[in-house]
Amino acid sequence: MTRPSILVAAVAAALLLLCAAPVLALVHVARAGETLEKLALRYYGQPDKAIVIRAANGFVHPDDGSLTQGERVEVPEVTYHRLRAGDTWQTLADRYLGSPLRGAFLAEMNGAGEAGLMPAPGAVVKIPYQLLHVMAGDETLNSVARMYFGATHTPAWLKSYNLTRKRTFKRGEALLVPLMDVELTDEARASLDGEREDRASPDDQKAQLAAVAGIGMLKDHFVKGRYVEMVALAEKLLVPGKITEAQKLGVFQYQAFAYVALGERALALEAFRKALGLQPDMDLSPITISPKILKVFREAKNGMAGAVQKPKVPPKKP
Repeated sequence: MTRPSILVAAVAAALLLLCAAPVLALVHVARAGETLEKLALRYYGQPDKAIVIRAANGFVHPDDGSLTQGERVEVPEVTYHRLRAGDTWQTLADRYLGSPLRGAFLAEMNGAGEAGLMPAPGAVVKIPYQLLHVMAGDETLNSVARMYFGATHTPAWLKSYNLTRKRTFKRGEALLVPLMDVELTDEARASLDGEREDRASPDDQKAQLAAVAGIGMLKDHFVKGRYVEMVALAEKLLVPGKITEAQKLGVFQYQAFAYVALGERALALEAFRKALGLQPDMDLSPITISPKILKVFREAKNGMAGAVQKPKVPPKKP
């Protein structure tokens, strides 16, 4: 089984466990010379958190963590929830973590103690980022728990969190890893002021949440060769509300990928031009993108660069 098909199978299995409200992820557009370690230092203040960013983006980057200029990188982040009357650990776990059975884990991770006492309405609790970890051939439950938690949580705890009795996990199978320590530094939060979704209207927030799930579906359709479905979904995502520019960039890219696969070169060029209009210095990684798509993308990028550089012809004198 190839890496893409393994990942799709893993995602499908994980979705059975993670049927929760989507949490907006921070999307970083890479600049020249950036690496996963530099992103981890910038956002978390800890370069060793690069493994979290790497896992969240599918382990597609070179060993040195180098990034391609213009590449979109998801940066995991915890969610904060202000308690309302009637909230319980179980209802929050059902809403955010996919099952009320994870309520006891949520209480524990928020320091509620064995009694699991609920803070009063108005208090803020943390919701972990649920990382989808796809098992490699030489990994075990013990090694995964040690990699992400150190001595904080045991393999048995991680297995219980995943609501399974399985003793071993094969290559390509998925685990949900709840992370409570992926919080942005104060400096990172300050630099992102004005770019966060909390400035969006309620309708825009709904559109952005839909786009998070929708872009994931675009990825799934692409791997499975459902190109017509990709085109229809991309159009749907671009119509309602105001999604973020990073999300538009992702939708335009997948729209272009689908058109290339369908042989619609002109439409693919137009979609790539729209993406480049949002991020002129974007690029595509030759590690994950096929030469056929790269060829059309380069044509679109070179054409736009030529249009910018083409000197204006002065009008003829009468």
